[in-house]
This record gives sequence, C-alpha cells and structure tokens, in this order.
Amino acid sequence: MAFEAVESTNARALEAALAGDPGPLWVTAERQTSGRGRRGRAWASPSGNLYASLLLLDPAPRELLGNLPLVVAVGVRAGLASLPGVADERVRIKWPNDVLVGGGKCVGILIESESLGAGANAVVIGCGVNVASAPLGAPYTVSSLQGEGSRASVDDVFEHLASGVEEALRRWDRGRGFEAIRRDWIAHAIGIGEACTANLTTRSIEGRFIELDKDGRLVLETGDGIREAISAGDVFFEANRVP
Repeated sequence: MAFEAVESTNARALEAALAGDPGPLWVTAERQTSGRGRRGRAWASPSGNLYASLLLLDPAPRELLGNLPLVVAVGVRAGLASLPGVADERVRIKWPNDVLVGGGKCVGILIESESLGAGANAVVIGCGVNVASAPLGAPYTVSSLQGEGSRASVDDVFEHLASGVEEALRRWDRGRGFEAIRRDWIAHAIGIGEACTANLTTRSIEGRFIELDKDGRLVLETGDGIREAISAGDVFFEANRVP
C-alpha cells in the first residue's frame, strides 16, 4: 500500500490488521502528518525521505518478540549498506536499533503490536529513513543518505531496505536463529567497550557497554564494577552527542 500522505504508516498498518489483512504487508508514504518515534516522540516526516511500515501477524512466540528490534536493525543496516554509493563500513548500529550512516543517525525504527483477539498478535515494524534530509535540533548527530553521497531514490532505498528486513526475518526464523542475528549485530555495532549513558524510564546510568547478552540486552558495567542488563532505553555515546 503506497500513499502520498498519511498520519502514520504504522497506524495505517495496524488499521489494516484490524480490518483482517493477514500480512505480510508493506505500507509506505511520501510524507507523514503525525509521524512518531519511540517513547511518543514526534518524527519529522517531510517529503524526500522514506516512511515504511511492515505488518506481520504472529511473527514469533510472544516471549521472543523482544528480539525484533535487533533483528530489524540488522536487516535495515544490510539493506542500506547494499545501496550504490554507500560504503558498508560506514553503516553501523547503535543499541538497540538506531542505524547510523557516517556516524549520524539516519534511520529510526519503531515496533508496535496489538492484540487481535483469539490469541493473534499484529506486529508493525516502522522505519523512517533520512534520504534527502535530516532533522534539525536533535540532541545527537544525524545524517542523510544524500548528505553521505548516495544518489539512490526513495524507491531504491525502499527496495533495498525491504529486502534486507525480509532476509533478516527469514534468518531469525521466528526466534530460532537469533544467535546468528546477535553475532551480526555485534559485528556492526558501535560503542562496545566504550563509556555511555543509558537513559531509562525513571533513571540514568553511566558506565561502560560491556556486551550484548544472549537475550539481546545491553550489559553496562558501572564505576563500582556492578553489571546491569538493560532491556530498553536510550543510549548515548560521546561521539554521537551534539556539543
């Protein structure tokens, strides 16, 4: 489903699920009027960038859905790295699922789910890609594909991104292949071994990013040697902060 303008591609995908669409279904738009990011943040959505959401029904047992942010990040990274004019080594992942190009955030990923009754669960994977432009005023470094030298069109970017995400989901195999995805994520991640700040819902933690554990959690070692596994939050490394 392709639209010129929608409130949110994620919202349209969820509407399709509630109307009985069995998925998989991609929903794209040239622009969003009320795009959203994680934790209810607004997502700037001007024309010239890519806004795409994938609807899946019951993609894995519910207890394994926490893997999805890392799975999708691996797929998006692979898709963008396969674009002409984009150097593979310049496309990286910041925990859990921000995709960076040239050191700046280029992709935001928002995963939402909704129960459909009778045990069924709709999952929507939303991706916003800075193709032509990056937002101003972000508290972290941002980038765009064109700013990094790519001349790929929005349609080309969607084709590569969709292919990468679908391949990562195939490899994940409803959770059975997560260890291979985890290794791929680590191979392309920034910040392992570096100091960072993790902003959680009720507090912030400063420490060193030690590892990604077998469940995909960030393991942070604080100054007193205590290790804490973090399942959700915003992580900032000094290299990605805006002075």
